[in-house]
Amino acid sequence: MDLQGIGAVAAAGVTLATIPVLLVTGRWTTRAALQAAREAGRAGFAQAQATYSSALDAVNAQAAATHAQWRRGIQRDAYAAFLLADHQVREATERLITEVDADPSTLTMLMEEVNTTKAALRAAYVVVDLEGPSDLAFTADSILTHAFLVAEANQREAVMERAWHQLVGMSEGSWMVGGIAAVHRDQARVFMECLVRVQVAIANGSYQGDPRHNPDGMDEEMTELTSAAYGAMSRVDDALSLRDRALLLDMHYRGRPRHRSDFEGWAAELERARSEFVRVARDELGSTPST
Repeated sequence: MDLQGIGAVAAAGVTLATIPVLLVTGRWTTRAALQAAREAGRAGFAQAQATYSSALDAVNAQAAATHAQWRRGIQRDAYAAFLLADHQVREATERLITEVDADPSTLTMLMEEVNTTKAALRAAYVVVDLEGPSDLAFTADSILTHAFLVAEANQREAVMERAWHQLVGMSEGSWMVGGIAAVHRDQARVFMECLVRVQVAIANGSYQGDPRHNPDGMDEEMTELTSAAYGAMSRVDDALSLRDRALLLDMHYRGRPRHRSDFEGWAAELERARSEFVRVARDELGSTPST
């Protein structure tokens, strides 16, 4: 074989020898490229997942904040409506005492106003009880309870006050057009005098509560005054109902409802509960919503 042939064979051998190396190198290169592609894909997926999670968290946080803001708005409206209803009950009961007169229709109108505001307060309380929190609902319940006790005491006193106005009018002969017969006027005056004398005797005595509840504990003066008062009551003209006459006896033996110790306790507790409600409501509405 000449030198040219030998060179050709040698070149072919070198070529054949490099084929496996190229195949191995190519396979490694391919594997490396595939691995790099997989890692890039995983990295891209992880980044996409992180981006999605971050966006989802942001959406959830915004939704939670919006919901918390909505809840605070609902609570604020409920608290404000409850306080307004309580204020309206207070105003209506004050008018009941200051504006009542001898005219039954006036009392009826004022009573209806008080009852309407009491119903509104109860309805507003139900919303506060639903919205919470529990400690605020507990305080609202105390307001409702004592506002009703105070209002009902005022209502009882207003009925007494109207009856007193009517009795005064009868004693002055001005309770009806054309006046009243002198005998009826005098009977009304005697009943008024008996009531005042009973009230003075109780104020100056050592009685605890209504002396009528313990007849054996009455002294001779009180026994005589009580007998005279009931006798005078029975002779008053029927223009003043028997129920109203009995209420006037209660007013002078037991005192006006607004002047009794239990009323003072109810009013004090009502004011305390009102202040506590405002404090807790402010704390609740001013708190940072959880996310």
